[in-house]
Amino acid sequence: MDRHAQGILGKRVQRAATSDESKGTSTRRTLKRTKTQAKQTQQMNYLTPETSSLIEESPTPFPFMRLPAELRINVYHKALVRDEPLLLHAARVPENTSNESLPAVPTSRWEFPPSPHPRPIRERVAHPHDPIVPQLLRTNSLIYKEARQILYSDNIFILHLTNSIHTLSTLHQRSRSLIKHVTLIIPSHHDILDGFADLVRLGLRYCWGLKSFRIILQASLPDDHRSPSTASTSSSLGGATSVYANAFHILRWLPRGCSVQLEGNVSDGVRRVVAEEGRLQNILDDTSYLKRQHQMPERH
Repeated sequence: MDRHAQGILGKRVQRAATSDESKGTSTRRTLKRTKTQAKQTQQMNYLTPETSSLIEESPTPFPFMRLPAELRINVYHKALVRDEPLLLHAARVPENTSNESLPAVPTSRWEFPPSPHPRPIRERVAHPHDPIVPQLLRTNSLIYKEARQILYSDNIFILHLTNSIHTLSTLHQRSRSLIKHVTLIIPSHHDILDGFADLVRLGLRYCWGLKSFRIILQASLPDDHRSPSTASTSSSLGGATSVYANAFHILRWLPRGCSVQLEGNVSDGVRRVVAEEGRLQNILDDTSYLKRQHQMPERH
């Protein structure tokens, strides 16, 4: 084969190699473009109802923190806020279990309550199939700070006297300060003297942002059904009604600006004491109000 023929053959081989290399490069570009489009499509699908299944199947987590703050707050609200009151409850730790073994945010703190009292007093009860998702707060520290405000400020919480002080003591002070609305159910007149005063003085006292305190009295006081003359005599002698009514003077420990609503079997004596506490809260200056909190009220 002469040199001219060898040159022609070499050029053909070079063109063929260049063509194959171009085809390989084009194929790699096509595959990369396809993968990019598939990834973008997958990310768009996160906004559809199939979000949960896509998260499980996708190795790439959804960039939640890149969403605008307005969208993140909307997500927190849907996950953590309900129109119905929520039972704020923390189970006590068994004696053989150390506090270190407890999760940072126990899910048992937020439970939907059973019917808190019999008819005719009605209480809204959250639907069991629409629970909140407090586990969201454990995602990371930034989500915790953002979502905690929504959880505590935008819900109405129900407390039970049996464990209310323990429940509030398990919360960080910043969390307690965010609570704005509390409902308390008092089952019997004995609970007024036993646990009610301690809850207000040792628990709700530290809920500095509290705006409303709703008290539901389920049982009548022992002498509510006496005749007017008998009730008047009993009151003048320091009878049962005066004892239970005076227990409500403990409301002086509530944060200033908190309104009290009474429902259920409320006696006139209790209403008078609560009204007087509200009046003094409005007319006293800050110094006088703080001094009064440490003074024992006179029994009438």
